[in-house]
Amino acid sequence: MSDAGRGPAARRLFFALWPDTALRSAAAMRVAALVPPGQGRPQRPDQLHLTLVFLGSVPEQRLECVRTVAAGATGTPITVALDRLEHWRRPRVLCLTPSAVPMPLASLVEQLRCSLAGQQLPTESRPYRPHLTLARKVARFEGPTDVEPLLWRAESITLVESKTDRKGSRYEPLATWPLDVAGR
Repeated sequence: MSDAGRGPAARRLFFALWPDTALRSAAAMRVAALVPPGQGRPQRPDQLHLTLVFLGSVPEQRLECVRTVAAGATGTPITVALDRLEHWRRPRVLCLTPSAVPMPLASLVEQLRCSLAGQQLPTESRPYRPHLTLARKVARFEGPTDVEPLLWRAESITLVESKTDRKGSRYEPLATWPLDVAGR
C-alpha cells in the first residue's frame, strides 16, 4: 500500500513518439512561430511528443507487462507530416496535426492497443488523433490552418510517465524501443 492508505502505487503512463534533438529544436522553433504572444501557455520544448496510446493509471506491479507489450511491437520507422494547425476548444489546446495519418502509424497504434488489451491493461477507445500540442489554455485562435509541414521521422517508441505537481504536468521518458524490426 502507498502512503495514506490510497491503494497500490500507480503511474500515469503513455506510449509516444519522442523527438530526437534535431526534431525537438525544429519543433520548438515552430511553437515559437505559431503560438501568438498572449495566446495560452506554449508547450516547453523538452515536453514535446506525439502520443500513440494513453494508458492512464497503471499499478506499479503491471509495469513489466507494459514493457513486454512495447518490446513486442513491430514496425518500421514512420514519417508523419504535421501540416495542419488546429485549435481544440476542449481541452483548449493549439496543436499541429497531420492532414493524413500514415498507415504505419495507424497500424502501430492499433497493434499497441490490441496487445495492451490482451494483457488486460487500460487503453483509450476514442479514435486515434495524432497531434503535437503547441500550447495549452488557448481560449480561441483565428490563425491559418494549413502550415508548412513539420516532418517527424520516428524510429522508436517511448514509454513515458506523466507526473503532475503545482507547476502542472511534466513528461519523463522511461524506456525506448526501436521500430526497425530488422535491427532487433
